[in-house]
Amino acid sequence: MTRRERFITALTGGTPDRVPIGDYLFSRKLLKRELNHVPHLYEADVQVQLATKLGLDCLWIPINGFCGTEEEVHAEGEHYQDEWGVTYVKNGWPIMAQIDVPIKSRADWKRYTMPSPNAADRLRMLATGTNANTDNLAILAGVLGPFTMLYWYLMDLETLSLTLYDDPALVHEMTGAFVQWALASAARAVDQGGVDAFSISDDWGGTRALLMSPAHLREFFIPPFQKLVQGLKRLGKPVIMHNDGQIWDVLDDLVDTGINGFHPVERAAGMDLAKVKQRYAGRLCPIGNVDNKKTMTNSTPAEVEAEVKECLAIAKAGGGYILSTDHSIHDGMPYENVMAYLAAGRKYGDYP
Repeated sequence: MTRRERFITALTGGTPDRVPIGDYLFSRKLLKRELNHVPHLYEADVQVQLATKLGLDCLWIPINGFCGTEEEVHAEGEHYQDEWGVTYVKNGWPIMAQIDVPIKSRADWKRYTMPSPNAADRLRMLATGTNANTDNLAILAGVLGPFTMLYWYLMDLETLSLTLYDDPALVHEMTGAFVQWALASAARAVDQGGVDAFSISDDWGGTRALLMSPAHLREFFIPPFQKLVQGLKRLGKPVIMHNDGQIWDVLDDLVDTGINGFHPVERAAGMDLAKVKQRYAGRLCPIGNVDNKKTMTNSTPAEVEAEVKECLAIAKAGGGYILSTDHSIHDGMPYENVMAYLAAGRKYGDYP
């Protein structure tokens, strides 16, 4: 199978020739070592080269306008605003955390103008990446989900929490407007070509519990999330949800939205891979569960190999599983551990 065929077969519940390996590549150290290049921005063509060299089966490329991803080079510690009016300080790579938000009241929303999904450079990264994709990687177009867009970028969590009570209609208006924007951008991406699946980043959980009550998630955020999922699937592409944290209380709701894949099944947050695999057999492809906070950062290559083997033993049978760390490959991981993880995935991931 090609990399694309392998990845999409597993994502849609089938059994490929071996378990696909897919990960977010968030490590400039790895780029320097493998390609002798340290990018200032997330450069899609360079990321394609890295994913291909590492033997991954997919690559995540965000649609331009993915909040927290730099569009221009900024110096460490510099403050800047993106097209959404979100203010950041340069403090990481490739995604920065906001330090100020544009919407703090209904009056702010009334004055606010969302960016155009038809902006000339909206699909620049995807175009660059798909043009460089000569080895049949599955390309995952990245968008944010409505909860993360509100609590982390357009608003902050405190403002959002108060607005749920003070002006619930405003929350519905904002999520509706954002879903409309995301679907318009996604439709353009499909028309442009080269996109194999969509990945929605929408973190609902912390390490021990949800960031918001199940009741509020069900009232305000799961319905627009489902509208986004179903709209993306009507474009003819499968959908992955990236959702960190402990989300057992709403996992049934999440699966019912129609997502194909769930990433990262975070081990450190108590997300049990065997339970997810068994409970949603035939309905959901789990992606991940190799601990990127402890095993990948502080263990030996042999211990990394053992954890990869464990994940495969739990979830590989019957297809419908994609090997991944439970967030990303990042600069805190020793090179030897990254290589051990990838080698173990190839060594033990074959199907008879």
